[in-house]
Amino acid sequence: MLGFFFSDANLPFSIVLTVILLLGIIEALALVTGLSLMGLLKDLDMADVDADVAGGGLTGLLGWLCLNRLPLLIWLVLAMTCFVIAGFSLNFLFSGVLGYFLPGWMSVPLALLLAAFGCRYLGSPLAQLLPKNETSAVSIDDLSGCIATITLGRAVKGNPSEALVRDRYKQKHYVLVEPDEVESEFTQGTQVVLLRREGRVWAASKFN
Repeated sequence: MLGFFFSDANLPFSIVLTVILLLGIIEALALVTGLSLMGLLKDLDMADVDADVAGGGLTGLLGWLCLNRLPLLIWLVLAMTCFVIAGFSLNFLFSGVLGYFLPGWMSVPLALLLAAFGCRYLGSPLAQLLPKNETSAVSIDDLSGCIATITLGRAVKGNPSEALVRDRYKQKHYVLVEPDEVESEFTQGTQVVLLRREGRVWAASKFN
């Protein structure tokens, strides 16, 4: 088994696995001393980057990877874990079926691709398990009149999109937004004013 993990074909994945284990050890030691990596990076999330990038494919990619839903360190650990599992699984499968490992120039890109899908489909459930940024001191209806920034997709009447809004305590909330007028549309990076909530969706107008 050790020969499998430390084979030349699995070297990139073994290195990343070592990094994950080191991060875990550092985090455990830091917690003992009262200084946590999670605490140091808790404010580093990609929602702020999304708010600064107006439109374009980068914002959509960051959102697709759930990079704007998780703290940076947690997302990095998730991405590296998916990469390691994908890489080892690919080589284990090919060695068992064909009798040889994939060359690195094939296994690493494939593992990166599978890791991206892992972040996509595991990031959202993981974000639901983490403590939310919203504060219970603020009712969702109190967000009326606040300015939100479209973070994902394109919002039209009847087809809402995700937006990031901060309440008066600067806490972040993710809400669904659609234009108040039929002929309007909101693209990524557009700032809008929340007008009223209809179920889970906020009607909004473009902020000028």
